[in-house]
Amino acid sequence: MEIVQFEYRGKLELGRMEMAEGELLYLEVKNPEAFTVGDFLVFFYGGRKFSVKIVKKSEKYICLFVPLFETNFPNNRRRWPRVKVELSAFINDYLSEKVYEIPADLRIRIIDVSIQGFGFVSHDPLKVNHSYYILFDVPDLAIKTKTILRHEKLADDGYRYGCEILSITKQDFTALRRYVLLQQLVKGGSYSLSE
Repeated sequence: MEIVQFEYRGKLELGRMEMAEGELLYLEVKNPEAFTVGDFLVFFYGGRKFSVKIVKKSEKYICLFVPLFETNFPNNRRRWPRVKVELSAFINDYLSEKVYEIPADLRIRIIDVSIQGFGFVSHDPLKVNHSYYILFDVPDLAIKTKTILRHEKLADDGYRYGCEILSITKQDFTALRRYVLLQQLVKGGSYSLSE
């Protein structure tokens, strides 16, 4: 953990910071009850300062929202979280308008998501290092992405794959980013906030 300074309600304070997990930064403070969810504080890091919002608190931590586009925050301090999910999706590989190498709209089960890619299970084998389109079949995350498969592992429930996002519309990226952030807040991220 790293000791950092921040200003809250005109008072300079110290906290212990872990690496940011996506857009969430967990900050251990002496008295989390003194902080109000929804308030902003001024965070000092690397000779820079920026405003962040308090989005959650527990007995030891406050959780801060540090947007991806906050250029004063060093992105090398971020870890991109994968959140475990159970979502339905379709995968296809449109080589042309009428030619497919796999069945059109093959159903897959998404098992984890991040803003950089997905993990999923397919009953049919797919090609690693090949591009596919993934269309999520759930109201909470109705997005379409172009991906490339990076990893394959045979499992009891089918073939498990890890893929990286190659392209995504701005609107779909915003929806994905929001979904991952909400899942982190609901599930507590990698850090347990319910201590």
